[in-house]
Amino acid sequence: MSERTRIVVTGLGAVTPFGVGVPLFWDGVISGRSAIGQTTDEHLRQWAPVTAEATQFNPADYLDKKQVQNTDRFTQMGLVAATEALRDAGWPDAKSLHESYAGDRIAISIGCAFGGVQTLEEGSERLSSGRSSRVGPRLVPKSIPNAAGATIATQFDIHGPVMTYATACASSANSIGEASYWLRLGEADMVIAGGAECLFSPAILAGLRAAGALATEGPDDFGAWSRPFDKERQGMVMGEGAAMLILETLDHAQARGAHIYAELVGYGTSNDAYHETSPDPEGRGARLAMERALRNASLRPTDIDYINAHATATPAGDLAESTALRQMFGAHVDAIPVSSIKGAVGHMLGTAGAIESIACIKALQTDMLPPTLNCDDKEETAPKDVVPNRARQQHIERALSNSFGFGGQNGVLIWQNADLI
Repeated sequence: MSERTRIVVTGLGAVTPFGVGVPLFWDGVISGRSAIGQTTDEHLRQWAPVTAEATQFNPADYLDKKQVQNTDRFTQMGLVAATEALRDAGWPDAKSLHESYAGDRIAISIGCAFGGVQTLEEGSERLSSGRSSRVGPRLVPKSIPNAAGATIATQFDIHGPVMTYATACASSANSIGEASYWLRLGEADMVIAGGAECLFSPAILAGLRAAGALATEGPDDFGAWSRPFDKERQGMVMGEGAAMLILETLDHAQARGAHIYAELVGYGTSNDAYHETSPDPEGRGARLAMERALRNASLRPTDIDYINAHATATPAGDLAESTALRQMFGAHVDAIPVSSIKGAVGHMLGTAGAIESIACIKALQTDMLPPTLNCDDKEETAPKDVVPNRARQQHIERALSNSFGFGGQNGVLIWQNADLI
């Protein structure tokens, strides 16, 4: 296929701290509510006093007993999100899906930073405590990062490429972007792309706290602890969840009469090559990824009219992104709304790029811009318009979504309004 092959989104699915389903996620974000609260597990509070948990997600409500027993929480959320996305695209089950596409023409591209850490830590604790000298035979297949993709493939009888990208906070942005290459090269006609992550475990939270990444104190209102671009920001608040998008070539989507949400027009990726946790303070890697995304889309900086920032509320991260945005867009950045949804759902790490892509797509579809919560005293270096605290009605045609992660990983996606197809 030509490199000009156009790629569109025909289905969306999500499990977030607001609940199961894209409507609950979007309604929560646009309403200006925060799903962040006190960590329910008292043992984990010593490292992360507040988190954004998907407390309304009970896997037994969606999966059978055997599926629940044989999968880790991140896989369970990924499977439920993928099922919603496929239904949204018009396929309630594997049979109906294969009436549109052969199994070897369907692919899966998942972003996940760690995999089933809860399963792995449970097994480790079992051995180290002396409670047992054995673990279950499914510990490894439940905890490996590719478990979510493999489970979705089995559920829907998918035989095309099934890949898992582990690039920290950029994981699902990369999974979506890399999937676009498969479609343009003709290796697949449809891809389930997105991310799944649940990192509520002692080792992960303790490690993030030791690295200075987590907010460890804040106001009495727990929902105000995540403060992107605010002068008083202390660090990120960890979230959990999954987000999946159905990507198809425009020709195939139109041929089957599918509803089209948006078009994926640009993707860029890079590495800071600077530090294992801290971003390049000059924002050079982030700018390079944005440049590549714009070049890939054949767009100019002035063609972008909304940016969904990575903005995790870490002091160094938000500052570096602001610097990169100023370098990339120049004075035009003051005319672009730039917001972060992490004040609402926390930082979902490997899922961040996918759930923020859904936020961009819903903004394009509804003409509503998601707000940056808790930005009450904006840092001087931050973009001029961060859509503070309240959603805004505004028509946009192109949205750029940033995802920047540990290890200097950068992934940038550009989404275009379906009305322009």
